[in-house]
This record gives sequence, structure tokens and C-alpha cells, in this order.
Amino acid sequence: MTAAAKEEVLPQRAIKKSGTKNRKRRVPSLLFGLLIALLVMVGILVSNLDDVVVAFIEGYVHLPNIGSASANAPDWDKKERINILLVGIDRRPSEGDAPTRTDTILIATLDPYGKTAGMLSIPRDLWVPIPLSDGSTIYDRINTAYVYGELKKEPGGGASLLENAIEYNLGVKIHYYVIIDFQGFAKIIDTLGGIDVSLEKPLYDPQFPTDDYETMNVYIPAGQQHLNGEKALWYARSRYQEADYGRMRHQQQLLMSIRDKALNVGILPKLPSLWGQFNRAIKTDLSVSEMIRLANIGNDIATDKITTRTIDNNYVTSRTTSQGASVLVPDRAKLEELVNEVFFDARLRAEAARVEILNGTTTPGLAQKMAETLQRRGFQQVTYDNAQDKTDHSQTLLINLSSKKYSASLIADLLGLPSSRIRSQNDPQSSADLRLVLGEDAKLPED
Repeated sequence: MTAAAKEEVLPQRAIKKSGTKNRKRRVPSLLFGLLIALLVMVGILVSNLDDVVVAFIEGYVHLPNIGSASANAPDWDKKERINILLVGIDRRPSEGDAPTRTDTILIATLDPYGKTAGMLSIPRDLWVPIPLSDGSTIYDRINTAYVYGELKKEPGGGASLLENAIEYNLGVKIHYYVIIDFQGFAKIIDTLGGIDVSLEKPLYDPQFPTDDYETMNVYIPAGQQHLNGEKALWYARSRYQEADYGRMRHQQQLLMSIRDKALNVGILPKLPSLWGQFNRAIKTDLSVSEMIRLANIGNDIATDKITTRTIDNNYVTSRTTSQGASVLVPDRAKLEELVNEVFFDARLRAEAARVEILNGTTTPGLAQKMAETLQRRGFQQVTYDNAQDKTDHSQTLLINLSSKKYSASLIADLLGLPSSRIRSQNDPQSSADLRLVLGEDAKLPED
């Protein structure tokens, strides 16, 4: 732990404990449960309207918790992957507006180019460094980042600090966030008329936390069940039988069930009530027009193109901190592989460029380190060696031996190479598509 890094204890008011086969059917959006119903609703109401009408809706419809634009918005025209942070807040009625820890953290991702989607659930006890705007770092559970951001008045507040912590630790850039209060979650499900969920085994929890900080017994039988909002909360929040890992699987299952219910044509008469529920329960920096674009993109994504993953005990090790807290320490190498399964670059994978890296300097191991860096960025076929002509190249050069322009542009951007350092060349004797000759100016990009 560095001098600037420290373990910190949050104020007590901020840490009150809470106690079939894939179908080919198309889905109208990736954002599954909580956000999917909103996207469906917005899409039904305004997806066929022109830009002028949408601008009117954004300007004059009362949407206090819906954003006008995200500071981290992706480049829509380039069909960049879109990552959305879904956060569940467990705030008791007695706590008012006090900052509280995030009880659910999930990243939904959508790739407009590859027409794929994914979900990654993050355990709330994941022990990570949380970088603050003043340059210092706090080591704590990832679910505390939101509270720190609010209490320390970080730029952008709690949502922004949580986004930064995720990018810092997982390498996943977050473009938008959606925050929902669990009480609002239950009301939304009730407005939908409940949801249908299949339980592989009974849910039993004799220590389920209540709003008054007591506990109660909860039980849901195995098999196909119709859950109202209260019982859906039991299923989403209980950790008694399978700890956080089972709970995260339950949450993903619920999200998919809510998605299915939201797509039912019978939802149309409920849209006004749902709109009111979302307006009160959800806070997001997605604008209405961005929701519509997401809904339209999602029309092209088949259910069997959705990847769901969880950071479970295969990727972490249990540990007790010096403060006596039970936490989960990530295995960085394994976690990196998991992230790449969900957030891969479809265009990079499609080009499958073969990259040859040549060390044109006297720095030993430079080409190998660069090869490892590119492999972590998704390049799957990378070789390295020393340059045979000379070892005193002053400048780094990228030579395109094929038509793999997208892969070449990624490497150029990664290394900050100007267009004058990128050349096209025919070399029938080479098996590589791209040749990267490292010069004395070469610097390994930060991961």
C-alpha cells in the first residue's frame, strides 16, 4: 500500500447494514430489467417521432432524474461499444437522502457493430483501490465508492467516483449510469403486475433484513413462481444461502424476467403508471434521445448474443482486513480474462490481425512487454523479436502490410503515433499483417 493509499472507515450513518435454451427472438434493448421497461416505454411513445418532437419532449416533459447528456458519451457514429452502470441503492425510509452504499453493481454493455450484448455483476465486497480527485487512494469495498463520492464532494458525485473506480480496476470505461432505489424497484414490479421466475431450489432466509433494522423469515418454494415486488426484493437481496455470488445470479435472472414482462403487449395500458414510477425511482445521465437510440440498436441483438458473467469465487480470494472486515481480493490476471469475455472489440476480433513487434532499441524485453500489452487490449496473434537491421531506431514505426486498417488505427492511437509514422508496404514474404518497429521514443501505454 502506497503512502497515499489508506484504509478509511465511513461515518456510521453511511454504513448501516442491510441485513431453457437460448431463443432467437429479438429483444429491443440490452438494458434488461429495470432500464429495459423504460426503454421500451420511451421507444413505444416516441421512437417513430422526428428529432424536433424528441427535442420538445426532452425540453418540456417533466423528467427530473433523467439526464440531458453524459460527459462520457461514446462516439455513436463510430458504433463504439456502450457501457452502462446499473446501481441498486439500499436506502431505508428512515435514512432520507443520506448517502448509502450501493447494494447492487452491474455493468450492461452493448456493441452496435458486432450486435452483441453482455452483463457483468460485481460483488459489493470486492476490495479495490478507489482513486480520488486529489490524487490520493482509498482501499475499501467497491460498494463504498458511491458514498465516498457524495461525502467528499468528488466531481460528479458518487456515481462518477464509482465509474472511475470501475475503470481504474477493471479497465472498463463507463459511458452512462442508472441508479435505482430498491423501494422503487419493488413498486415497478408491482406496476408490471409481478414477474415470473423459475427457482432451481427454495429460497430460505431466517435473517432477512427489514426497514427497521430487524430481521424476518422469508421463504419462496422451488419451481415456477409469480413474484410481486416484495418477494422479488427477497430474491434479489438475500445472501443467506449462497452469499453474494448466488444473489448476483438471482439479480441477473430477475432482470431478464422483468425484460420479458416489459416486452409483453399487455404493458401498454400501464405505461403512464410506469413512467411515474421510473421518474421517482431512477436517476440517470441518459437523455431521452439516447434511450431511443439504445432501444433501436437493441432491436438487432438476438437473445443468444447476450453474454452474462459474474465475478464469483473463481476470480477472488477471501481475506480479512486490518479493520476486521471480510472482503474479496481480486485475482487481476483471471479478472482481466473475464472482462475480455464480455467487453471484447468485435471489429478487432473480426480483423484478426497478425502483429509482429520488432525491438529496434537496446532496451531488453521491450518488444515482449509491448506484445503483452497488445494482447491485453484484445490482439490475439502477436509475435515479437529484435529488429535485424539495427538497434538504434530513434522513432517508432507502424507498417501496414495488409488492409487491416482498424487494427492499425488502434495501435496508432494506443501509442500516440502521428500519421507520418504509419506506412503501407507490400511484403509477400511476411506472415504478419502489421509490423510495429519500436524506436527509442517508444513508451508502454498505461493499463
